[in-house]
Amino acid sequence: MGQCSHGSSDAKAERAAATALALLPYLGRGETHLKGSYRRQIQGGIGYLVTLAAANNGRAYNPEGGTLYTQGLVGIALSECYAMSRDPSLKAPTQAVLNYIMASQDSAGGGWRYHPGQAGDTSAVGWQVMALKSGFMAGIPINPLTVSKAGEFLDFVQSENGARYGYLDKSSPSDARSAVGLLCRMYMGWKKDHPAMQAGVKLLAERGPTNDLYYDYYATQIMHHMGGDLWTAWNDKMKPLLLSKQASEGDEGGSWFDGFGTGHASDVGGRLYCTSMATMILEVYYRHLPMYQTEGLEREFRE
Repeated sequence: MGQCSHGSSDAKAERAAATALALLPYLGRGETHLKGSYRRQIQGGIGYLVTLAAANNGRAYNPEGGTLYTQGLVGIALSECYAMSRDPSLKAPTQAVLNYIMASQDSAGGGWRYHPGQAGDTSAVGWQVMALKSGFMAGIPINPLTVSKAGEFLDFVQSENGARYGYLDKSSPSDARSAVGLLCRMYMGWKKDHPAMQAGVKLLAERGPTNDLYYDYYATQIMHHMGGDLWTAWNDKMKPLLLSKQASEGDEGGSWFDGFGTGHASDVGGRLYCTSMATMILEVYYRHLPMYQTEGLEREFRE
């Protein structure tokens, strides 16, 4: 086979992140390392992540090039695979990866960034909260104090009473950061009718889908969880936008990059990142149970 264009600009340092990103669309389709048409490929990927975590006491990234962003992605992938397969051999490494996330939280501000204990940024917090949420849904014990502290970080970076979110603080809020913050708030129990949720979602809906798959990934989940007319209107724009930009020829057929190459992290993640993010957006219909059908679990997660 030929080589696709637009590979990652930092593939060696972020090999674990690339592996996790490649696995998540398969898991979203219902495939695992134990069943499905791609179980051999998933076995290889999951095995690599498990071996990496086991060799480093739960750390799943290369400290000389990787970051906690990778840790969060690996945590999501292992948690989802464990939840779907109930393979007992995955429980301990998944717990170890999530334990590392919890131990790496900034004890003062409640966030995460690139390295353990560093003052947080909203983007890194989003990946860690999603990993902890995925682990919780899989039955992995999560310290509620970690979730509570993450909520304090969101309080620190919020503006407009929680409708908008900045990066390192409340200054310079953006749509992408606001989508991350609002999805985390959903995980921590904000209801659909929360005034800040209503205001924030309205702003995202008015902007609509874009060529930034990072923003679209978070905002699509929010709209899916909100449901109703908001979700219908969003989906009517998002789905055709993605399908119209999917490559259809040669070795790149079925992938995404063109039209999305200027979005957040697309230059670093390349075609693999764009393809994984686009696929997970299109899997939102069945990959995520609507949030407000699991309110009892949301309460337990934050308490």
